[in-house]
Amino acid sequence: MGIAERKRKEKQARIDLIKKSASFVFQKKGFEATKIEDIADRAEISKATIYQYFKSKNDLFYDIMQERLTNLNRAFAEICARQEDPETTMMRIMDRMLEFSIEESDIYHLVTALKITEIKKLLSPDKAGHLREIMASNLRQVERVIQGGIDNGVFRRIDAKVGAIIFWNMFMGIIQFQENRLDAGKKDYRRSTLEAANELIMAGLK
Repeated sequence: MGIAERKRKEKQARIDLIKKSASFVFQKKGFEATKIEDIADRAEISKATIYQYFKSKNDLFYDIMQERLTNLNRAFAEICARQEDPETTMMRIMDRMLEFSIEESDIYHLVTALKITEIKKLLSPDKAGHLREIMASNLRQVERVIQGGIDNGVFRRIDAKVGAIIFWNMFMGIIQFQENRLDAGKKDYRRSTLEAANELIMAGLK
């Protein structure tokens, strides 16, 4: 490995550490209450190191959110590109959403806790608009799956957008409810409850 490549990897490792630490602190303390010092303490680095890569706490927040939400959006697109039957596609999307809520729990809870009006206050109009567009695109992909099922005669005729909103809110409601009841060492009912709920939604769509 050359010197330039080693420096590039070291830089990326520091950026990843900062993002991971910030995600944890944002979720635990809330965005407003979090200070750069808190993130630096969590990462065990100096404030100056963070400012080498991010101009402000808001820029750090945006960078984290847009990266993780874009990755989720791409995963949804890959699922939809398989062109499987709509029921299977909806189940795969739900599975990926569940994986995201577990693997990226800090980001997931930030997304579900923040209101659009709060995001507008935190970020510039272009950055806030970008995050809104990514989140709207995720919802539209679910809507297109439902509309495809309607067009192919698999689902009955409904407002596909409303169906997508119901599906999305069903997921978030179950995750919140089950997480509140989740005890260490006890059985995790998130997946089984989501599967049962998805079956009910599919039955309602037919």
